Formats: sequence, structure tokens, C-alpha cells
Amino acid sequence: MKSRNMIFAAAITAPLAFAACSSQSNVTKIQGTVNGPAVSEVNVILREAGIDTLVPVKNGKFYIEVPTDVTVAGVVEAAEYSAMFIPDGTKLNVTLGTESSVKSASKESVQNAFTEYQKESERIQMDFRTLVENIQADNSLTEEQKSEKLDSNYAQTIQSFVDYNETVITANNDNIVSVAALQNISTMIDAESLDSLIGTLSESLLANDFVKTMRKGLQAKKNTAEGKMFTDFTVEDSDGKTVSLSDYVGKGKYVLVDFWASWCGPCKAEIPNIKAVYEKYSKKELTVLSVAVWDKPEATKAAAKEHGVKWPQIINAQSIPTELYGIEGIPHIILFGPDGTILKRNLRGAEIDAAIASYIGK
Repeated sequence: MKSRNMIFAAAITAPLAFAACSSQSNVTKIQGTVNGPAVSEVNVILREAGIDTLVPVKNGKFYIEVPTDVTVAGVVEAAEYSAMFIPDGTKLNVTLGTESSVKSASKESVQNAFTEYQKESERIQMDFRTLVENIQADNSLTEEQKSEKLDSNYAQTIQSFVDYNETVITANNDNIVSVAALQNISTMIDAESLDSLIGTLSESLLANDFVKTMRKGLQAKKNTAEGKMFTDFTVEDSDGKTVSLSDYVGKGKYVLVDFWASWCGPCKAEIPNIKAVYEKYSKKELTVLSVAVWDKPEATKAAAKEHGVKWPQIINAQSIPTELYGIEGIPHIILFGPDGTILKRNLRGAEIDAAIASYIGK
């Protein structure tokens, strides 16, 4: 059964409001109120404009002016409170407290469009959670029927969310709301669709750091797509030795490579599946290799020992291979052919054995 956790981007999250960008001021005036424990200053951060400053709070109020730029997002922080804002050229009213908010009186405010988008995303998540809870609590259904119903509703919800976000991107292709929408569905759609959506953005948005990172990742995926020859990388492992992917791949055997980390639950859940194919095929035509990314070497070694990883490992690879292969999440399991051709990417569960058997079985 599929994982049914709908994961939305945390940094710029959100859904349907459309913003019209007309003759806004080149300065965004932010007036704020802090509700709760008395604070003497708030931290206002707008990195793209080089702003990371402390603003004094008097009688619970603060004020600052920042440059207008609807392609970026900033944040106001005080104590444990924070609120994200879009410097859209309108007058923004920020409230910091247990229910922080940012509002604009202008109907053409990108900020309000962004706020509505956040609220809609939260509503979609809550509705889906409620749906899951209701299905799981329905005693008239067998476990198999529950599973089928959950899978069906999950697929429908994801498709509806993708369709909705594509509409949002089209309507807000010159402001940060479209970037939020892209971030929310970037892992839900294929590379071709994502590339097409990015192509609809304005030139100013293409300069956004997140968009540039996304485009770089897309190019990496294209370079390392199924059917392409492997891309080599070399790292210094935890013992100070230099090791390369080409030490294992392209040597005349099939190679199953598992990109993982010790802190990753789903990664550890795949180890029994990898162990099974290792024991089944390693004496035939298969080499198994684990590559630890985004992890501390000591933690990798401890987890590998605990979970019985007996096959070769590259430890301390960090982000080098993930950037080259456009890997956004782990585990990411790739099957390489004897000559180094990428045969299958992103294998999971029973797919691992099936993919290997389809080649070695022949």
C-alpha cells in the first residue's frame, strides 16, 4: 500500500487566489503588532535585498520599509513567533503571536494571494486527513477494502492538487505564489511536466534561487535518466581514502546502488529488500553498493552494522551524488547495467527484485 502522507513544502507552502500586479509602490511599508510576551525588537529578514536587521518594538508596535519585489519572500521573527511576508508594494499589517498573520488592504496584493494559498493548502491537508481517519474507522469495510479505498482517494487527491497548483502557477507566473505552487508539486509530477511549468514563468522568477536550484536538478535528472550512461563521482570516504562510483559501476556486472542515510526511516525499511537480492543474486551477476548521503559517517557505520549491511559502502558522500543525479529524496535506488547504463531509477520494495530478475533472469 502506498504512503498516503501528503507532504507540502514547509518554507513556502500553500492554494486559489490570483494576484494582479499593477502600479504598486517601489517601497513596501510594514507595520506590525506583537501580541504576547513583551519583546523589545523583531528580526526582519529579506535575504535577496541584503536585509537582516533588528527593528525596535515600542508599545507592542514596530515599523519598517523594505524594497518591493514580488518574486521573493521575507520573514519577521520575535521570540517564538514568526510570519512570512511578500514585499509587494502595498501596506502590510503584520501580527505576531499565537496566530501570526500578514494582511494587506489592497485587492491587488500578492501578499493576500499568498495567504489564501497557504490557507487552502492547509484545508486540503486537513480534509484528506479527515477522509483517511473516516475510512480507517469504518468497521463495515475489510482491511483490503480500506486499503483500496485509501489508495483510490489518495490518487484522486494528489491529481486534484496538482491540477489546482498548475492553475495557480499559470495565473501567478510573475510572482512568488507560483514558486510556492511549484515547490508543492515538484515531487508529484514528472520531470517533463515540471520543466514545462517552469517554462511559463517570467524572466524575473527564473532568477529566483529556488527556481534555479529546481532547474539545475531537472538538468541533472535528464543527464542521468534511464538509458543514459552513468555519471561518475569521486569522494573522500570516512577513512580518508578516495573512492569513486566507477570503482563498482561499469565493470561488467549489474550494480544495485542504494543512496541512503542513517536517519532516514524509509531507507532503513528498504534494507531487508536489498539484503534479499544481495543474498539471491550476488554470486551471479550482481554487485550491491550502499552510498551514504547527507549523513555523519559515525551514524552511517552504526546504522549499517545494526541493520546487517554486508555489501560494499561509500560513506560520507554527502550531497555530491545527489546533485549529480538530481536526487531530491531518499532512499533512491538505481540499477546499473554491466556497461554502466542506467537501467532503472527510484526502485522500491518488490520492484527491486523484479527489476533485477528481468535482466539476470534472461
